[in-house]
Amino acid sequence: MSSVLQPFFLSLVAGLATGIGGLIVLFLKRVSDRIVSLSMGFASGVMLMVAFNNLFLEAEKFITHIELIILFSFGAVTMIVLDLAIPHIELTTRNANSESARMVRTGALMAVGITLHNLPEGLVVATGYAYAPSLGLVIAIAICLHNIPEGVATAIPFMKAGTKPSKIATITFLSGLAEPLAALVGAIALSIIGTRTIIGYSLVFAAGVMTYITADELIPVAHEYGFKHTVSVGLLLGIIFALLVDVLLG
Repeated sequence: MSSVLQPFFLSLVAGLATGIGGLIVLFLKRVSDRIVSLSMGFASGVMLMVAFNNLFLEAEKFITHIELIILFSFGAVTMIVLDLAIPHIELTTRNANSESARMVRTGALMAVGITLHNLPEGLVVATGYAYAPSLGLVIAIAICLHNIPEGVATAIPFMKAGTKPSKIATITFLSGLAEPLAALVGAIALSIIGTRTIIGYSLVFAAGVMTYITADELIPVAHEYGFKHTVSVGLLLGIIFALLVDVLLG
């Protein structure tokens, strides 16, 4: 039972971090573009390091190199298909128009985009935990750090449109709830059919998902909000942080 519930709760915490980002906007009223850029760069470094240093390398122990390439590609392509199939606004689409209705629509469609990405992220947490609880924790930390600035970027259009603070908080928190639900489904499935090969497939698939999210969303947003050097510093700090977490968790 713990193999199912623990990844669920880890993913729940990571998913609710989107709401924390929304609360930051409500509390501070305005968040510096440079801070958003730095935090997105930081989250990018953590996500990339976890994708390759943890997920990809661990998957190598179970499956062949050709299988690694195929399943990694499949993870990335799955995210591309979801992005194209479900209407939403990417976090990279910053709308300078202050018209209230337009800003509300922008924020709502950003929330849809985050919910879309949270589904496979929940599966990623479940996959990591199925292989090793410490890896599940590392992945949950990485996703948590990436969800906070996402929540900030989602809340800003609502704030500009004059939306009630309680509604902004509700929307940002709810957008993260798809993540633990997906983690629960993934954990149950892996507890039933979690052979070494399936675990290997799942790990490298998860690496493809995390890499695509970083390349398609986090890094572009970081550059839109700030300067090149801010993003680079954030990314390097994220990589160092992920390495330190690895050391601390053994």
